[in-house]
Amino acid sequence: MSTTFKVAIAAAVASATFASADLITLSFPITVEQSVPAPDVTGFSPSGNGVVTLDTDTNLFNWTISYQGLTGPIVAPGAHFHGPADFGQTAGVELFISTGSPAEPPTSVLTGSATLSGQQASDVLAGLWYVNIHTARNGAGEIRGQVVPAPAAIATLAGAGLLTTRRRR
Repeated sequence: MSTTFKVAIAAAVASATFASADLITLSFPITVEQSVPAPDVTGFSPSGNGVVTLDTDTNLFNWTISYQGLTGPIVAPGAHFHGPADFGQTAGVELFISTGSPAEPPTSVLTGSATLSGQQASDVLAGLWYVNIHTARNGAGEIRGQVVPAPAAIATLAGAGLLTTRRRR
């Protein structure tokens, strides 16, 4: 994915969101392919989906993270939001979803909420946060999901004229 395309997505999300509502909802896939470094999931098919909402008036951030098929339970360092980082980059922990102690099962749903700082909220809206879920087999992270609109949302933004792309030569 080109840098121009990623920046266009983030700009479109911010533009569309601020223009239309105070409550922003983002739904995104959590996959092995997004993990850095690439995890060892031989014999397993881990995946997940995340849905987050951000109230731009209060910075209240809610999440529902569903996942299945991990190579084992979620263990320390757990599952959390990282940022700021673009696709393929890594960053420090911004917000814990689960510490991994006690361990979370290989298939489950994690929910929660927190009030973000102004900078954290801006980073979320710019697509610079990601979810990372850790297991014993993949301590650096087994599945990852960049907190950006899902492909269906990208199509909607493009249809509304809020998304532009530039072809690389």
